[in-house]
Amino acid sequence: MAENQLIWPARLHHFALTSENPGVMADWYVRAMGYEKEAHGDGWLLRGAERHLMVLPGKKSQVAFSSYALTDAAHLADVAEKIAAAGCNVETFETPLFADGAISITDHDGNVFAFGVPSQDSTGSDKLPGRLQHIVFATPQLAEQVSFFTDTIGFRKSDTVLDGDQDPTACFMRSDPEHHSLGLFRTTESRLDHFCFESTCWNDIRDWGDHFSEQRIPIVWGAGRHGAGNNLFIFVEDPDGNKVEISAEIELMTWEQAPREWPHEERTLNLWGTAWLRS
Repeated sequence: MAENQLIWPARLHHFALTSENPGVMADWYVRAMGYEKEAHGDGWLLRGAERHLMVLPGKKSQVAFSSYALTDAAHLADVAEKIAAAGCNVETFETPLFADGAISITDHDGNVFAFGVPSQDSTGSDKLPGRLQHIVFATPQLAEQVSFFTDTIGFRKSDTVLDGDQDPTACFMRSDPEHHSLGLFRTTESRLDHFCFESTCWNDIRDWGDHFSEQRIPIVWGAGRHGAGNNLFIFVEDPDGNKVEISAEIELMTWEQAPREWPHEERTLNLWGTAWLRS
């Protein structure tokens, strides 16, 4: 199957993070991100207006699943049929934030991705703007992963980062007009890299910085501006060391815009200064 608009438009809706200390993690996210917390089995469901998150018991810094919202039931049915026809194993999936009928697939690294239609009760409040917008994974098989997500699932490449030998070191992919809702970095092991909440403007970044300061949560990277994506950013870390990004003004692209290439250097990841290089 060639690159296609199969899941377009889809947006990252929620994901499940695992931790050896889910209660500690849930309390940090309530304090740091303003979530409303409720028990869910042995873990926690954290609700926001646009930034839902689940924290489940398990190994530190693992992602049990990442969930993307589709337009409606007809869109979901079409995605399920065509992904299955492409040879991908499609399974039924249940999450409290999606209506019945959600599906899941598993990528080459064993990461589970769910697709569904948000349920009507998946509402909450956000004291500061910052909707869940993208998630990024590290992978030892970057080429295979990029091919899987673009050729089979229907993501669209926005930017690829190339080293001196012109080998890809990162790829940012979109599933709607925002520059990326999924990113991949080349590393020696499969793991979560970071996840991001998109605010509305530079002043929001300021307000988040003031909020984190009041909570004595240090900013570990930024403020800066990414080259790929052109968005403003700051990063903090949760108690398990997961990197949490607050972004603003991410670049918008049409479906037709061709992917671009960037050199593997600090400026690609931060036009303003030093960068967190993965390889």
